[in-house]
Amino acid sequence: MKALDDMWQDVPVASFEDLAGARRRLMDGMRTRRRVLTAPRLLVAAGVAAAAVAAPLIAGGGTPAYAVTENPDGTITVVLNEMRDPEGLRADLLAAGVTADVSFLAPRTRCADPRFEGTDPSYGSPGPTGALRTGVERWRSFQATQVVDVHEIRIRPEFIRPGETLVLEFRDNRNAQRPWTLGAWLARAGSPVKPCTPVPDPA
Repeated sequence: MKALDDMWQDVPVASFEDLAGARRRLMDGMRTRRRVLTAPRLLVAAGVAAAAVAAPLIAGGGTPAYAVTENPDGTITVVLNEMRDPEGLRADLLAAGVTADVSFLAPRTRCADPRFEGTDPSYGSPGPTGALRTGVERWRSFQATQVVDVHEIRIRPEFIRPGETLVLEFRDNRNAQRPWTLGAWLARAGSPVKPCTPVPDPA
């Protein structure tokens, strides 16, 4: 006990300034700790809020822009609901075994030609007339791709030879009954397909 009494006698009596300084240091420490503890909570809260906002965009469903389906008979069905993501459609067709070039065009526009060398007279000609009309059904460009519904086309890979590219140009009609017009051709093997440069098409 005498040792404890001696120890306390060695401790100087704190002045008012000492007590005020100690209190100030204590409060500063508490504020620092509060910031350290609160920041992660704010980040977590912000993350929850962000997730709540983003969730409907990811899980809200809705109709996809397009769908590519490989059918048991070897054909491929493309359902086009919205004219966006042509590169995504091209990639999905490639995964299904069809090399394609896909362009989406605004109303009253077309891709400037020539973009490639076609496999038959369907590309670059004003349209089948006379003797050409009798052979249209045998042109592989027409046999390879057919519009079967308002939003749907059917691709028949059996008419696409190795090295050929299926060129698809969709033009927006802004018409719910006929949402787009399709131009479909086959580019000859070895003929590169130039990028689409939209130009006015009054017709």
